[in-house]
Amino acid sequence: MPNLWILLILLYGIFKGLREALKKKSMEKHSVIELLFFYTLFAFLMTIPFSINQGILDVSYKYHIAIFIKSFVIFLAWLCALNSIKRLPLSIYGVMDMGRMLFTIILGVIFLGESISLFQGIGMTFVLLGVTLVNFTTKKKAEKNTTLKVLPLVLASCVLNACSGVADKFLLSTSPDRWIFGAEVLTPTQMQFWYMLYLTALYGIYILIKREKINVKSCIKSPWIWILSALFITADKALFVANADPNSKVVVMTLIKQSSVLVTIAMGRIIYKEKNIFYRVLCAIIIIAGITISVL
Repeated sequence: MPNLWILLILLYGIFKGLREALKKKSMEKHSVIELLFFYTLFAFLMTIPFSINQGILDVSYKYHIAIFIKSFVIFLAWLCALNSIKRLPLSIYGVMDMGRMLFTIILGVIFLGESISLFQGIGMTFVLLGVTLVNFTTKKKAEKNTTLKVLPLVLASCVLNACSGVADKFLLSTSPDRWIFGAEVLTPTQMQFWYMLYLTALYGIYILIKREKINVKSCIKSPWIWILSALFITADKALFVANADPNSKVVVMTLIKQSSVLVTIAMGRIIYKEKNIFYRVLCAIIIIAGITISVL
């Protein structure tokens, strides 16, 4: 199916928005590290039945090193992101998080040699405008102060996620001239299995080193964590398959991913009864207009 990767990335964006909302809901009863560890562990266990007989052992040490580095980057990114989600209104975080788009596009141009068309440049301008305007959505002084304090965490999350997004495209490319990998090919299934295994291990090590208190029974019984895990593996599978498509481009994929902001704003209103939603919706409309222009 032509341009299937566009639909897959759109699905990823929608599921990403749902995940951000459910992460915040889950953190009402669970700590950040409890959620990260069990959310990732359950997702990894779900991937095992789909990975059997899919060549998961046929991965070179070069790819193992690269996947581990990617996993470590996401390990840090999610620690920053979840601490931000816990302290910010969901709709504000959802729009601020789109700053990762700019970093991803810049890295895609520099390291993957992608170009930015006139329409994509105009689209980026719209998205940047929307992200900037969200800083004026909070009227309460305390909420503004919180936003400023959490801003470094959001920024770190954006940069780290951007690095991971570019790495996905590079590692899953089938181009025969990819630096140290040459003609070796990594499948989406292999990528997902080892990435999630390494990520689970990293959070487990973090818990042991920090001696974090974990309520295993509560986490296992949490429906939110199980739902998050299912959304996680589905969204990432769609993302990895889209990255493996030779027609897909990081610049366009990054812009389409920003559709997640509509979901986070909607969930902020529906679940958390957040105020001043109309202004945030206007910011989102500006951003979505930018995405639409970029895909033309």
